[in-house]
Amino acid sequence: MNKLSLIAVGIVVLAACAPKTAEVISPVEKPVTVVTSEFPSSIVAEGSKLYAENCGKCHKLQTVTDFSSEQWYKIVPNMSALAKLDATQENKILQYVLWKSNK
Repeated sequence: MNKLSLIAVGIVVLAACAPKTAEVISPVEKPVTVVTSEFPSSIVAEGSKLYAENCGKCHKLQTVTDFSSEQWYKIVPNMSALAKLDATQENKILQYVLWKSNK
């Protein structure tokens, strides 16, 4: 083997033996929200949770599919205001009910 081939083999061997790098998350960072296969996105998953936690406080939870998308566009803002939810929470609930009503 010539000198160049020997160097190339050495580099390949060293690269193969090098430790694999892993992403380290510092303890101060927020954990990543895991999207389950049940929901198409983390926003819809969070909306489902918010819907269950907030909408059942004052009345029986409605079956989402009992209302059309057009009806949910009116219902969610009205109920969110009564429940004193912020715009982000309202949007997540709206995304959930729209997704669920269109399944």
